[in-house]
Amino acid sequence: MSIDQSLLAIQNIRMGGRRSWFSWKYHIILLFILSVQWKGMNCQEQKEALPGFKIEAPAEVRVQRGLCVRIPCNFTVGPGYTLTRDAIGIWYKGEKNPPVAASTNSSQFPDTTNGRFIFTGNVSAGDCSFSISDAQSEDADLYQFRVEDRDGLKFTYVVIKPSVSVTEPDISPTKDLIADKEVTLTCTAPTNCPGLPPTFTWEGSVNTERIRMYELPQQDGNVIYSSSITFTPSPRDHNSSLTCTVTYRNVSTNTNITLNVEYLPILKITLPGGTGESSSLIMREGDSQEIYCTVDSNPKANFSWTKGNSPVGNTKQNGQNLTLSLRNVTENDTAVYTCTAQNQRGSNSRSITVSFETAQKPQTNFLIVGLCILFFTLVAITAVFVFRWMRKKKDLQKDNTAKEMPTSDGDVIYNNIGNMGSFTNESFMDTEKDEQDKVQYASLSFSTIKPKEAPQTEDIIYSEVKRN
Repeated sequence: MSIDQSLLAIQNIRMGGRRSWFSWKYHIILLFILSVQWKGMNCQEQKEALPGFKIEAPAEVRVQRGLCVRIPCNFTVGPGYTLTRDAIGIWYKGEKNPPVAASTNSSQFPDTTNGRFIFTGNVSAGDCSFSISDAQSEDADLYQFRVEDRDGLKFTYVVIKPSVSVTEPDISPTKDLIADKEVTLTCTAPTNCPGLPPTFTWEGSVNTERIRMYELPQQDGNVIYSSSITFTPSPRDHNSSLTCTVTYRNVSTNTNITLNVEYLPILKITLPGGTGESSSLIMREGDSQEIYCTVDSNPKANFSWTKGNSPVGNTKQNGQNLTLSLRNVTENDTAVYTCTAQNQRGSNSRSITVSFETAQKPQTNFLIVGLCILFFTLVAITAVFVFRWMRKKKDLQKDNTAKEMPTSDGDVIYNNIGNMGSFTNESFMDTEKDEQDKVQYASLSFSTIKPKEAPQTEDIIYSEVKRN
């Protein structure tokens, strides 16, 4: 038996006026069956005191801040009541708060929401719909409906209380963003605002040029407006923000998300005190050196050092930095060291070549020693030639001086005057008087010139000069 049939049976029993024990017993049984059926049809417990009072409305309504929403609603009254034109519908926020919307402009129900709540239904026709515009965060609550009419009809429906939640624009999807792979994100704004649709604005570090607008009507009268943005994320976009702003009638609401971009590990090998990435290192015997491998990845990567194809044990990890320590190196440490990192998106690696240099010893540097010997030899030879040339030049100057003839008697130098005793003034006079022979004798001194063979005795050398 349905609920309506049960109510009809109870009404017929009342109209028949039969007050027998059997009738009352049947009445009680029907009421019990009615209550059991009513409880089974609703998720919430039936609390209406009178049968026949029923309401149909969405249990949950979502509206974005600043936008509009319409809550559809229908209701019925119990048997014995007929809605008239004077029927009044009232919506309350919560249980003890003032009304927010009413079907009448009576001063009994002052407007407490600045016109944002509007009763849109026709109470006499059983329509209790209402709308909310420019939704605010404080509008989130449970709402209950009350009907009042003639014949003392005053009833509040508590079986279904629409729950209104105020949200922000929704951006999806926010997962599975992969670097260098094109993706489309959508910002939705369900609304039933009359007039022009809302406008969408995208802001962020990604390319915001490829944007499209969509409109999808719903069966409940609402319309889902959406805007999509298509871009190709890169590793540098990871942890950057992307904002979708929805504007309607100069009222804006926005949602901000942080991009989670997954990408391959990015590695960098550096040395202490270095300013850039290093790919080679020269070391000497006994040196020690630390080599850093820094990894940037999302999600986090596992990474390690290898020497050639063999793993290296002398490493230390600090976050996303793995340090390779080389201590007291020898020629056996010469190799190519590779840092490899791997995450869910793949693997990547970087290498550095470590070469060995033997310390130079001074006694074995024959090239430098040879160059020094050659230099000093050239300097010595040059000095000898210069000295000999200057000596020879000086000897030539002395020889030329010795061969020059004296120009006066004062230039005659007498050497070994003792040997010249045989010469008398008379001999000099005879010499001067001999004009025919025109012979003049002069005594020259070569005391400053050393002969090739030293003479045994000092002799006087005479030179005869003829004049023409």
